[in-house]
Amino acid sequence: MFYTDCINIVQSRQEGALYVHYAFIDTNIFIRVMSQGKPGCETDLFERLSVLATGGALNLVIPEVVHLELEGQMHNLSEVLDQRFGDLKKIINTTPVWSEIEDAKQLVMQQFDSLRDEKQERWHQVYKDVLELFNSGKVSSIPFTAEIMCRAKKRIIRGGMPNTSPRMDQDAAIVESLIVHFSLIQDPQPVLFFCSENHSDFAIEVQKAKSQDRVFALHPVIAKDLPKTYFFTQLEYLLQFDQGYESLPQPPNDEEIKEAMDRADKLGSKCNFDFDANGFDEYMQSIKHLDSIKTSRLANQYAVEVVPTLPEEFRSKREDMVKRILNLLEQCRQCISWDDRSEEKLPQWIEYVPEHMIPYTTLSNLLKIEENLNRYLSIHKEMDDKENNV
Repeated sequence: MFYTDCINIVQSRQEGALYVHYAFIDTNIFIRVMSQGKPGCETDLFERLSVLATGGALNLVIPEVVHLELEGQMHNLSEVLDQRFGDLKKIINTTPVWSEIEDAKQLVMQQFDSLRDEKQERWHQVYKDVLELFNSGKVSSIPFTAEIMCRAKKRIIRGGMPNTSPRMDQDAAIVESLIVHFSLIQDPQPVLFFCSENHSDFAIEVQKAKSQDRVFALHPVIAKDLPKTYFFTQLEYLLQFDQGYESLPQPPNDEEIKEAMDRADKLGSKCNFDFDANGFDEYMQSIKHLDSIKTSRLANQYAVEVVPTLPEEFRSKREDMVKRILNLLEQCRQCISWDDRSEEKLPQWIEYVPEHMIPYTTLSNLLKIEENLNRYLSIHKEMDDKENNV
């Protein structure tokens, strides 16, 4: 499902208007990133979110309530993990097994302790990464004030939350924090991405289908007080606007691709795939030709199927960044110190994205590539200055 299937921002906007996108990530999403207990919030997705937020492509808004809930989660993490892993060990320990695999049962019991320790260590490491993002100066933090506390209580009393839950006070405080934030910023047409796995506490289901295709919208009692909002239950879904050619399916093996593959196989067999053999260079050229066919198909598919689904703000950001990146590459190659070795190192500086595919990679990759090339250019300029001063 492409991004536009559940979000159609472009059609509803005024002519020439450019929406700024904000994102709220609920505590449970950060906890899932730290625990890695279920799919949909993998750490690489969190890294992409961090790049987008610190790079200014997405305005991340985090109420202090989320900070406090995460701090509370970390406060007794060790005890919780001991209890949960203890429950698993009890189940295994009390399950009768064939005597001939009793040793396997004992081995599993021993591994639980190391798995618990590894999970706890990883949890703490990702928590540090989360705090680093929060404290980066690139995130809008909303203090949990007495006013917000009172507004949250009033919201609960007047029935302004979708339903009752044990954490309704915190949920109402999150909602009021966001309302306060958007009332203070100077943005006439903000768009909010709201990400929480607790859809029953904040949202209503608008598309009943298979569990993985379920679509939710912010509940009307909350939505009426917030800007245009789109609801996601996983970080993976929220980041669909950051799609690049890398996530597209490989093009089918049509006649042209099959012919290029056959030629590469024949040339490879002829030189026995030996780097030092005659004909190896020709074989490598055939591999490059095959890759160029496939990537050109992916580029065309991305331009036709993905780009039109992206909100205008992200399309504009992508276009501007690609222009700046290409300009940086040109400046690098104009440096006196630029040589064949510099060209060989270039792939690592452009995140191993083929140069001709830069316009079609993810926005988060574009942000990293631009930052990398600015550093690479600075290095070469410094080398040029030293050479000129000799």
